[in-house]
Amino acid sequence: MTLTNNKSGSRKFLYRIDPLTKIVMLLCISVLAVHIEHVLPQLLLFAAVWIAIVLGSGQMVSTPLIRLLAAIGIPYFGLSMLSVREGDIWWQWGALQLTSGGLEYGAVMTLRIFILCLTSVALSMTTDYRELVGALVLKLKVPYRLAYGLALALTFLPLLREEARLTLAARRLRGQQRARGLAALLQTKDYMGAIFTGSIRRIQHIAGAMESKGFGAYPDRTFYHPFVLPSSAPYWMGGSVLVTIILYLTV
Repeated sequence: MTLTNNKSGSRKFLYRIDPLTKIVMLLCISVLAVHIEHVLPQLLLFAAVWIAIVLGSGQMVSTPLIRLLAAIGIPYFGLSMLSVREGDIWWQWGALQLTSGGLEYGAVMTLRIFILCLTSVALSMTTDYRELVGALVLKLKVPYRLAYGLALALTFLPLLREEARLTLAARRLRGQQRARGLAALLQTKDYMGAIFTGSIRRIQHIAGAMESKGFGAYPDRTFYHPFVLPSSAPYWMGGSVLVTIILYLTV
């Protein structure tokens, strides 16, 4: 996604909503995505999530993310579609069968993956990890080691995206052109290797900084900016849970 980290000057609601409320919303959407077993409701949920991300962040979902989802979803769709043999047989070749039930099952499962990926990416890109850690530790009483681990996992996507951008820019400055065919596969392998190496280097720097600051040496941790739950948060959370319950019982 072309989203950036949380900015105080942003007026879009995804940036202004507190981390706990966004976690509740993510869980509600995940429950609905797992519960729905028909294509049309799942497609409507996917469209609603997509529109909410675009309007809530003020930015479009980028082409690289669409390509990543397609790279994950298309093979999974094919495997899921051929693994179910229910309904009318539309095509058959030996042991392979394409049925109406398999097509619906594959579409539902693929859309489910898309929804879970989009919500997770939106949470990581529009949430300041420091606010997230404060909310988990101070409000939910999560051990700060676990909270920081979750925050680092969420910041991994922006870190990986930044590393990919720098690697691609460096290769373009050196005059490397985009290859085709088999050469493109080899170029992609080298490109991914460079991104992985750079990411490991960044992680080592983070680990060294945490160790030098005595991370984990004490049972409790203080915060320079204490997390304060907004007064509107209970209404957002309650509304999300209520809508989820209604849709869960009706869909």
